[in-house]
Amino acid sequence: MIFGDTVNLWLLLIVIAWIALEVFLWNKKKKLIAGLFPGELTDLMFKNWDRRKHFIKQGLFALAILFLILALARPQWGKKTEVAGQMGIDVMIAIDVSKSMLAEDLTPNRLENAKNSLNLIIDELAGNRIGLVAFAGSGFISCPLTTDVGAVKIFLKTIDTELIPDPGTDIGSAIEESIKAFGQSTNSKVIILLTDGEELTGSAVAAAELAAKEGIKIFAVGIGSLEGATIPVSGGFKKDREGNVILSRANPDLLRTLSEKTSGRSFMMSQDITGFQKLFSAVSTLPRHKLKSSVSYQYQDRFQIFIFLSLLCLIAEMMVSERKNA
Repeated sequence: MIFGDTVNLWLLLIVIAWIALEVFLWNKKKKLIAGLFPGELTDLMFKNWDRRKHFIKQGLFALAILFLILALARPQWGKKTEVAGQMGIDVMIAIDVSKSMLAEDLTPNRLENAKNSLNLIIDELAGNRIGLVAFAGSGFISCPLTTDVGAVKIFLKTIDTELIPDPGTDIGSAIEESIKAFGQSTNSKVIILLTDGEELTGSAVAAAELAAKEGIKIFAVGIGSLEGATIPVSGGFKKDREGNVILSRANPDLLRTLSEKTSGRSFMMSQDITGFQKLFSAVSTLPRHKLKSSVSYQYQDRFQIFIFLSLLCLIAEMMVSERKNA
């Protein structure tokens, strides 16, 4: 049992003090009355008074106050729900948030198309541990590994191209951050890498080799078209130093190399979700391991019980007479 409002439990001190005062004054009460009234009158006053019933009456009143205070403290209890260790894998989703992901060769653009598709695959991966890494010129863990699908989706929703100030596309950093996120996990480990594959900084191949040593598979998903698309910016399209409009193209060759280094697979994103369906089919074949079991408690307010007990005690207290039976 727990209490929703523990502050009110301090009121129990009043009950304790009242009981202590009652016991202390008990032996002094008769002496005090005897000092105020003649002996015959004192005997007459206590003649029909039952000491045992007096204590029962006072005890019932004290219990009524006690139960009322407990009700004010909002006692709660309920059932324990234990989720046995379920079978699953660890999946880190690394998503590219560089400016090239604003290209519109996928509707409405590469990044939003990838996020919409990821929402579907996250639902399919429910029951496994899932985390997020966002990357551009550097990478960082946006959401650590969790079985809470709702939390992962909340973090995914916040991801955009303004999230990381470092320009460029460092796929190697994304892989390295994903490796860190797995920690000492002994489960099957997968990195789902979503990017157009235009690595401008870093060393993705070296990072993939490190992932392979850790027993981590990379499933790379190419976002964008081979024909390429311009990158919209304020006032027009992104240009290079010579003033030429940049055409951003997907790089399936690099993604294929990264996946092959880790015995994974690579896919290309299309306007439909065919690529993600193939991805999920590939991930679902990986061996499952037992994840940590979890215990949850569902508590409900039970103050009504204590209010009822308090009323019962008050009714009983009123029915008890301190007079001796005739």
